[in-house]
Amino acid sequence: VIDKDSSRPDEPTSIVLYGFGRIGRLVARMMTQTTGPGNYFRLKAVVIRKASNDDIYKRASLLLRDSVHGSFDGTVRVDEENSTLVINGNAVKIIYANSPDDVKYSDHNIINPLVIDNTGVWRDQDGLIKHIDSGASKTILTAPGKGNIKNIVEPYNLQFFCLQTSEKHSVSNFSCMFLNPNNFS
Repeated sequence: VIDKDSSRPDEPTSIVLYGFGRIGRLVARMMTQTTGPGNYFRLKAVVIRKASNDDIYKRASLLLRDSVHGSFDGTVRVDEENSTLVINGNAVKIIYANSPDDVKYSDHNIINPLVIDNTGVWRDQDGLIKHIDSGASKTILTAPGKGNIKNIVEPYNLQFFCLQTSEKHSVSNFSCMFLNPNNFS
């Protein structure tokens, strides 16, 4: 818009999915189905445990076909040499690690990402802070949090949470369990 200041960021926020089960794959689908210069978020990496030598091909296949949600409306190409899935033209690094302690995002040229932990393993402050120690700016948990982690259940407490806790690093977005497209807008 001419003569209007824009509040758009200079660069999109980097997103890292920690885990690639059904929730992780659905978030990846949503983030890569429509991409372009107007998007404020970019899926940069997926962190998973390596299950087999052909693991990256199995992950690509699971992304392409889901028994509940159907076929992915896009393209997925495997770049095995660079450990990357190219999803609708977006290079998404596959990082193999057994714990957030095993990852340093800056080693993969990913600076201050927002990490979406969808494993359900690290659900308390001590577990989620490992993502921060690995270089994440913030974490979102897609399972109910434990201890002092704030649980957001849209639309019931989102506004209250945003007004009260703007400086927190870790939250649980309970509504991710329902996975409607409005949860990630």
